[in-house]
Amino acid sequence: MMFKSLIDNLALITEACKKEFKLIFSDSAVKMSYMISFILVGFFYSYVYSYEIFTDLPVAVVDNDQSTMSRTVNRMLDGSPELEVAYTTTSMDVARKLFDQEKVKGIIVIPADFSKDIQKGNAPTVSAFCDASYMLYYKQTLGSVMKAVGTYSAQIEVNKVMAKGTPMKQAVESRRAFDGKGIPLFNINSGYGTFLLPVVFIIAIQTLQLTGMGILGGTLRERGIFAQTFAYANRRFSSIFLTIGRGLAYLIISLVLFLIQVCVVMHIFTFPQRGNLFEIVMFMIPVILAITFLGMTLINFFRKREEAIMTITIFSVPTLMISGASWPFITFPVWLKVIAVFVPSTLGVQGFLSLSQFGASLIDIKDIYIQVWGLALFYFVTAVWTNRRLQQKGIKTLEKEKVIDIIE
Repeated sequence: MMFKSLIDNLALITEACKKEFKLIFSDSAVKMSYMISFILVGFFYSYVYSYEIFTDLPVAVVDNDQSTMSRTVNRMLDGSPELEVAYTTTSMDVARKLFDQEKVKGIIVIPADFSKDIQKGNAPTVSAFCDASYMLYYKQTLGSVMKAVGTYSAQIEVNKVMAKGTPMKQAVESRRAFDGKGIPLFNINSGYGTFLLPVVFIIAIQTLQLTGMGILGGTLRERGIFAQTFAYANRRFSSIFLTIGRGLAYLIISLVLFLIQVCVVMHIFTFPQRGNLFEIVMFMIPVILAITFLGMTLINFFRKREEAIMTITIFSVPTLMISGASWPFITFPVWLKVIAVFVPSTLGVQGFLSLSQFGASLIDIKDIYIQVWGLALFYFVTAVWTNRRLQQKGIKTLEKEKVIDIIE
């Protein structure tokens, strides 16, 4: 008897999985928003950010001093890999016009008494006007100016000390008490793509899968055919095995899509992948399951297929923000941390970055791994309840329709 029950439950899981596959591949909107879009997003974003860093950012230098020293600073700025001095002028108005015309992304102003102040021992001020609306423009311009001016200032101080008879080595050491050298451990090129793409993959798989599930679930509810579609799940505890079977279909599809990104896209565009592929897959299983069961739960709020597209799209940006990629997770207020933990992509981003970029193992991130399994179990319970509720509601509706037909 127990063996027959086990066979029946396995058959129910298999049938539910086959039925979900059929529903997914028979709906062109689901295929486009879920599978095709995820592949396109992976290739498109990877291509856009494949250059990692940009160089020779055009800037204008307003040289009000017109001296040998100011021209030296100008050459140092132009010689840096980050900047290109596209225009040199003595008029701030001309520089602003160039900036407004977007011919330059920053303005650097060398004051009129630059060389005189240096000769007198005073510290002149070199001003940098950056495009703060674009973080990378601002960071690159300001950083390059500080590096060039700092290097030139250090050179002047060393020359002054050497003029007093101090050997060059001692003069340099008096200016720089210790050597500081920054070595990036993981993002070696400080590339934006290496930083962003692993996060995008997790956010994309969550957003697009939830959208596809919302479209499909909204269609079933809109047409009132949820109970008819899964009418074979009519035994005791059938909702549990129905949920497992439906979830298995999404797990297979999402894992295949994710492996395409990790093994193909990241390889083509040479993004680093330092983790053990087997451990990454083991970690992504509960992440995808949590997303899947969350998607089943959200069907409670989608009565039409269009509602899923609008709602999930709106929340995709906040999801990225609370993942901890755009702002450190530790700085979030407690209430936002609680909300963030209930979003599968939050733990998914943290774990995937640790495994694929930092070279960590599952043992190293066992706390995150346990939490994501707990989240998957939590949403499994809510998904079972949702499937059962929609089944019962559909059955009651069908019974009422039969009664009406009999009366008529």
